[in-house]
Amino acid sequence: MSKRKLEEGDIFYVERREKYIFGKILLDVSDRILKNEKQNSGLQSYDGCYLTAVYKGIYDTPILETSELIIPSAFILKKHFYSKKYKVDWVYYDNQVIDYHKLDFPENLLSIHEKGICFRKGELEIKTNFTREEYENEYKILGSIEGSFESLIDIACYYQNRKNLMEINRVVFLDSSDFRFAPEKRKEVYKQIGEDINQSYYEMALKHSFDLGRFYK
Repeated sequence: MSKRKLEEGDIFYVERREKYIFGKILLDVSDRILKNEKQNSGLQSYDGCYLTAVYKGIYDTPILETSELIIPSAFILKKHFYSKKYKVDWVYYDNQVIDYHKLDFPENLLSIHEKGICFRKGELEIKTNFTREEYENEYKILGSIEGSFESLIDIACYYQNRKNLMEINRVVFLDSSDFRFAPEKRKEVYKQIGEDINQSYYEMALKHSFDLGRFYK
């Protein structure tokens, strides 16, 4: 197991039952964002988290053959990479510099006092027209932190029809916490907030006066 701590842009792999699954650290929320703008940040609830991606593919050898992602981004607890109880036996593979213009974030809903039911993505909180009943039932897609990267491995295995590699028999997956995994509901959300579903996070956030680039100067 590697002893160094992971950094943004690091690609690593984890072995599970003689198969290899690759991940990437996209963003250290505390070090990159919150140490500069903790107050009133839309990412404050993810203090202590990594934004992490999982590459598509389950490999027989530790050689990454694609840039395609099966999980484009999800929040996990940074400390679980290194704690004795939850640590992940990851191995450093490579580093690719993060282009913040291409960063993407999970999408979900949040009930905000005196504002209503809001679409949340990264720093964005955009009011929707969902009723309380819709929010609590059909559109109950709420933000979550997966905890350990091992949880993301289980989810990646599930989405690639490899349930035999899962450690836990999960019943809840990303369609309950991220509109990107619930495409029909996602269309309705974007229709309500009047945004182009195909635009990048950076483009949408910039229109709402949030320039992610300010954290990379």
